[in-house]
Amino acid sequence: PTSSSSSGYLSIGSYNPGQYAYTPMASSSLDDSLYFIKMTGITVAGRPLSVSSSAYSSLPTIIDSGTVITRLPTGVYSALSKAVAAAMKGTPRASAFSILDTCFQGQASQVRAPAVSMAFAGGAVLKLAARNLLVDVDSATTCLAFAPSRSAAIIGNTQQQTFSVVYDVKSNKIGFAAGGCS
Repeated sequence: PTSSSSSGYLSIGSYNPGQYAYTPMASSSLDDSLYFIKMTGITVAGRPLSVSSSAYSSLPTIIDSGTVITRLPTGVYSALSKAVAAAMKGTPRASAFSILDTCFQGQASQVRAPAVSMAFAGGAVLKLAARNLLVDVDSATTCLAFAPSRSAAIIGNTQQQTFSVVYDVKSNKIGFAAGGCS
């Protein structure tokens, strides 16, 4: 959910597999209790980031609903930050807030955010709306909801909001479908 007065949901059991785009679960020796996937690319306004394809796999990638802000390998994050800032060049910049260094004046619902998509192995794609891309840090500032990481990439819950995410452990895959919550 996207408002503080609503809550998300957890459903255990069967699901309609035809409505999901899947990515295989990846293995990692980092931690057996986490779910790993392979990110293959990010586009901003339809253009791929200017990084090598190997940059996406330079760190293991965890998908985690308990982490708020997505962490990316440093080179991928830098390219994303630059591409989003360039796409939002008419929006006044704001000071950094904690680990969030790509900030703008205004609220996510009021600024013109570029279309951003995150692609994963197997063809699954998350097409991020402004509320999945930016996070309001106060009444006058919104920031890119991503940060750099040197240890592990993490797909956080800001990017997962409004999507239905299925962890099909039996089939060793994770699926994404739009319209999970609105």
